[in-house]
Amino acid sequence: MINSRLRWQIRLQSGLFIVLFLVVMGLLAWLSQLNPLSIDLTANQRNSLSAETIRLVKSLQHPVEITIFISPGNENREVLERLFERYQHQQPLVKFRSLNPDLSPELLRKHDIRTDGEILVEYQGRSEKISRVSEANVTNAIQRLVRQGDRWLVFLQGHGERNPYSESNHDFSVFASKLAGDGFTIENLTLTQTNSIPENTDVLVIASPQVALLPGEIELIQEYLERGGNLLWLADTGQTIDSMELISDRLTIEFLPGVIVDPNSQLLGLNRIDFALVATYPRHPITQGIDSLSLFPQAQALEFYGEGNTWQQRSFLLSSAASWNETGSTSGDVFKGDDDDETPGPLEIGITLTASHETDDEAQFEQRVAIVGDADFLSNRYLGNGSNLELGLNLVNWLSHDDNLIAISPRAAPDTRLELSQTQQIIIGLGFLLLLPLSLFGSGLTIWLKRRNR
Repeated sequence: MINSRLRWQIRLQSGLFIVLFLVVMGLLAWLSQLNPLSIDLTANQRNSLSAETIRLVKSLQHPVEITIFISPGNENREVLERLFERYQHQQPLVKFRSLNPDLSPELLRKHDIRTDGEILVEYQGRSEKISRVSEANVTNAIQRLVRQGDRWLVFLQGHGERNPYSESNHDFSVFASKLAGDGFTIENLTLTQTNSIPENTDVLVIASPQVALLPGEIELIQEYLERGGNLLWLADTGQTIDSMELISDRLTIEFLPGVIVDPNSQLLGLNRIDFALVATYPRHPITQGIDSLSLFPQAQALEFYGEGNTWQQRSFLLSSAASWNETGSTSGDVFKGDDDDETPGPLEIGITLTASHETDDEAQFEQRVAIVGDADFLSNRYLGNGSNLELGLNLVNWLSHDDNLIAISPRAAPDTRLELSQTQQIIIGLGFLLLLPLSLFGSGLTIWLKRRNR
């Protein structure tokens, strides 16, 4: 028999249960804010950051600010914001914001933002832009900004080489400023004054010397190569090859006579044929992602003859099949093969060499060398043509081992389509449209009948 006292006890117990339940749920919500937990159930965990990215962002000591310049109607807006929420989830020092480009014209001009969806990554007063947004590109940009100032690109000077600080048409000031923006420290080096190549040199650049190097300078370069130094050699047809003969012998390369001519250059409206066009590229980390042509004025071809030695050679720039190395005059009527020492294309314009070395503590590292038969393609005059700039940046990044910072492969999505046979579709259709409603109706009817018969 339920009396008023028992009824009040039941009500009190129910009230206490509701209060305790709400308290427990509130505590769980509070704890979930302090220790958030997310589980990625997608195939290949494609909605999660890679282990390499997580290690990098967790090691950050200073804030990283990411600005997304994207219009409200852009279909990629939500995708980009979710990507950066994952970075922020792993490291609160990563902060991001979305800006409408139409409402921020001063920032567009300041940072040279040109496309909708372009992002700007800033770290300790330094910045880098990314047009093709992906986890790999964002993570590598953060890594480069963190490493900025640690990579030394040293240009040999004193022999009429291209100067990274001069604004003349044939010099490299524009290219050098782009490299500085990517985190490189640019320095000139005159060996007659220093008598050594600094130990912290990441890449030594020899850009088309016009005056013969002294024997002592050649010896210093030889020693640099012997200890595993990275080298970029840009070799014009007008440079002094003879003084570099010991270097070319060490690298087991030789330059073909003459200049590469390419009749296809006239398709661009050029009145000269001594411009080599490269439209297709061999597979190489340097040419990855490059899909437009590059231009090489008065380039010379080179050959590698060191098969079987310590160097591993790969080509990354080849002239077209219609080209050849013209050893005669390039004015007037020019014909392929009218001289015996002319070689039909495709000809190698750029090659890379790698070799394995050991440090004093027996740690393995890879030495990298790149030789290009042209320096003009990176000059202030020609840098803006086609993919010349992108190619030059990739070239220096490869030489300084930045291509190995973080290699994050895109994750496949095998679970985005559900393939069902006709029988399976019929079973599922009958289950949801007939069996499930009937079972719910039967359960309700059974409960109603039991209660009625009480």
